[in-house]
Amino acid sequence: MQAYLSEHVFWALLVSAIEVYKKECYGLLLGYRGDGRFIVENAIAVQKAERHATWVKAKDDSFRKILSFFKNLPHLDLIGDFHSHPNALPSLSKDDVETMRPGDLAIIVEIRDRAKEQYWRYNEDGTLSGSTDDHFLKIAAFTRTRKGKVSPVEILCPFAIGFDIKGRSVPEHAEPSLKPKRKR
Repeated sequence: MQAYLSEHVFWALLVSAIEVYKKECYGLLLGYRGDGRFIVENAIAVQKAERHATWVKAKDDSFRKILSFFKNLPHLDLIGDFHSHPNALPSLSKDDVETMRPGDLAIIVEIRDRAKEQYWRYNEDGTLSGSTDDHFLKIAAFTRTRKGKVSPVEILCPFAIGFDIKGRSVPEHAEPSLKPKRKR
């Protein structure tokens, strides 16, 4: 299984996690699914949520309004949700698994204070990680079968690999196709 994240989704995940850092963020994922893939076109942060360092919960009334609105979108489906884990690994808790709908995508964003600068890269476990000015972030994804089995989903986000924070360059060993294109 793979999840392709658009540039917009990459930014939305980072900004959502950074904005409320030390507490969890929460949002919904819109896009398409099929053939062992999720195409994530949009990530929408849920603003009315009760936030804590180890859990987050959307407020019921406002959340119902959002879900109703998304059901009427003709070109995108609600394919899952995302939340952050401040200072914790991007893995699913028991509560996360219990609330996952079968066939949906769950994205977890680990966020912590940056110890050192790290280029954005794909990791062997299918996650994506890197740093910004002040934070280290690691993005992981999961899905759940109808029988309840949870599986990791490989993250693909070509934009992130070329992400250039404050003009730092991509390492020389990076694949040429993944290096950002420079305007002349």
